Amino acid sequence: MKKKLLLLLAGIACLLLIAVLIGYKKKPESEPQPQALPPAVINQLPIKDRPYVTLIPRVDGKEVVLTINGSAGADLVEYELEYQAGNMIQGAFGRIDFSQDEPPVSKELLFGSCSKGKCKYDEDVSGGSLTLRFEGEQRFVLKGDFTLQLMAETEGIFTSRDGRLSLDLGSKDLASSTYVIVANTLGLPGTIEGEVVAGPYGFFTAAKSGKLAGAVLSWQTSDDPAGLKIYGYVNGDWQEFSQNRSVEDKTISVSVDQLTTFVLVKE
Repeated sequence: MKKKLLLLLAGIACLLLIAVLIGYKKKPESEPQPQALPPAVINQLPIKDRPYVTLIPRVDGKEVVLTINGSAGADLVEYELEYQAGNMIQGAFGRIDFSQDEPPVSKELLFGSCSKGKCKYDEDVSGGSLTLRFEGEQRFVLKGDFTLQLMAETEGIFTSRDGRLSLDLGSKDLASSTYVIVANTLGLPGTIEGEVVAGPYGFFTAAKSGKLAGAVLSWQTSDDPAGLKIYGYVNGDWQEFSQNRSVEDKTISVSVDQLTTFVLVKE
């Protein structure tokens, strides 16, 4: 009897052991979670390494052409154009894959929206900001501001969004219906010697303009104006503008004869 009991207990123990072995499942090893990349610091990339970016308005000011002249080693870029339309903030967004579209790449961005062939344009667009997020082997973020101004409304005086740069054309060089964008171009159109302490800023219009007569560019700076020079990019090279130079309250003024991209340089 005792022997039968031992055999019974042994059988039960074996069954329990088998049940445990069958029911036991090894916990899967937790897969390592990809670490989130820290947010890129805006405008950390040196100016000399950034792509040159332009914003050119359509003749009627209802659209702008964004052109990115280079990728700086990135695979793609996400662009975000935010702009002030009256008392509202509107935007245009998109992505460019540089493996499909090699720089320079241009995109037409509407100040408004279109549906079924009909377009609704935003009113009183005055300017805003452009943010470019580059991804890939090179990862960086660039951001600059811009203004959209009409010759008839500004009486020929066009200013940057921060108010530090202005160009006074008078009333002769452009038609009253001409729209001008003053934009931070983020990068340089060409290599320049010296330290860029302000800019680059470009003056862009759809209308072709010839030589300017009597135009004055004024740049307010927090640095010592004595060691600073204003350069503009003309015919593929940087040209110093020093004619009729004057300095008042740390604002440098010079005569210019081009609508182009300007920088303030310490040599």
